[in-house]
Amino acid sequence: MLENYTIPYNETTNQILLISDDGVIIDAESILFKNCIGKSIDKLHPFFYSIFALLTQNNKTFNFECVNLDLDGTNYTIDATLHINNENEPSVFVFQELTKQYVLLQKAAQKRNVAEIKSQLLSFNNTILQEKEAFKNTFIANFSNEIKTPVNTINGFVSLLENTNLEQSQRYNLDVIKNTNDKLKTMISDIIDISKIEADYFPIRPIRYNLLEELNLITQIFTQKCKEKGLTLKYSIDPECPKYVIADKYRLAQIVNNIIGNAIKFTPSGSIELTTECVKKTEDSATLLFKVKDTGVGIEKKEIDSIFNSFHQITNSLVNNGVGLGLSITKKLIHALKGTITLKSEVGVGSTFCIALDFKIAPDQKDDVIITKTSKTTSKNDFKILLADPLRDNQEKLLNIISKLKNCDVVVIEDGDQVIEELYKTTFDLVILNLKLPTTDGLDTTRYIRHSEYKDINKIPIVVISENPSKEEEAYCKQRRVNSYIGKPFVKAEILRKLKYIIQKKQA
Repeated sequence: MLENYTIPYNETTNQILLISDDGVIIDAESILFKNCIGKSIDKLHPFFYSIFALLTQNNKTFNFECVNLDLDGTNYTIDATLHINNENEPSVFVFQELTKQYVLLQKAAQKRNVAEIKSQLLSFNNTILQEKEAFKNTFIANFSNEIKTPVNTINGFVSLLENTNLEQSQRYNLDVIKNTNDKLKTMISDIIDISKIEADYFPIRPIRYNLLEELNLITQIFTQKCKEKGLTLKYSIDPECPKYVIADKYRLAQIVNNIIGNAIKFTPSGSIELTTECVKKTEDSATLLFKVKDTGVGIEKKEIDSIFNSFHQITNSLVNNGVGLGLSITKKLIHALKGTITLKSEVGVGSTFCIALDFKIAPDQKDDVIITKTSKTTSKNDFKILLADPLRDNQEKLLNIISKLKNCDVVVIEDGDQVIEELYKTTFDLVILNLKLPTTDGLDTTRYIRHSEYKDINKIPIVVISENPSKEEEAYCKQRRVNSYIGKPFVKAEILRKLKYIIQKKQA
């Protein structure tokens, strides 16, 4: 009789019980339930009480999954199907003993749960770290900018005191203040740069400029610094190098300044050599290799890989008056410019830094018309204007427009720090600032002016220039107490109207 019911469940793990209408086991093929024929189903295990209650229904099928049975002190897990036939036909209880399978499944599920928990925990920790990093970078950037205000104030008053009649001891003390403040200013600038780089807010602003002139200026500055230390600065440039390029002038200067300054710092005697070589050139681009070689203390091989890490300082030198950010910033700057930097060094012999950078060659290689610092001779009744803009093209156009006004004297500078220095030296009636000034941008410079307590410079009218003007930016600038907003392309009539209004209001 049992053979008629084994055909639909022809699996080796299947076990079958045939149950009568009154719950008695008629036949059985089971490993778990031996010698059960003739017994009532509810005597096998408490689970079968529920089975007993279902036997009154006809032509019904019920499925049971993951049923735990404790038989003779051993735990089993089964999946079962109960099919109840018509009246006077036995019901069929088919089950599979899947204890091992469920144990394996449970272990796999536990592993998945553990992996999921670890993944969620890792994601949570990453989010926390990102939030902490963002807070740190924002805090450093904001706090550093706040520090720059008193530093610039000190610089301003130092400049004023330098032009007064001081005794020798007073001038010595003033020099100490100036040198200390300059070091502090450099450290603050490094912290601002590193925080901007880590916050991924480090814009590259290419402009057309004279590369040869810029390199000559850098070497002139460092020639004097080398003389003060008893060193010799050698300089050579490949004649194949383009004269006018389109690149970020200030980032290149920062890179070269950092490397040469570092070489001077760690070279007690001997020489520094800067060579510029054109290694590749096409019609519109050139790859230049800048080499800075010194006869300094050198760097041990074990430290070469870590020398570009933030806050790292070499251990074989007594010179340790920085914070160890210069080379780290330099490397990040070079990578931002899609360039490379390598270092070869030997202790007691010296170091050689090689920097490869790509430059776009300016289509126009003709020399620019030289712009003097002031647009015309100053007279007693002149309206003095301070124009701060790093772009030569902007300077030319604005000077041409301002020249249409009567009795105006214009001083042209290129960065935010120079604005503060000029305001301490000279009284101006109007300041015109490009929002994208290097060192200290236009809005930070505006904030400094508006919060300054020196004389009445906080009352000077300020006009800002935007390279990408928008109504939202104009409204934002007006909230920062900017008097007028000029966007590019320049409209001569609009600029003259705004300047005339400010001049008339100031004179009134």
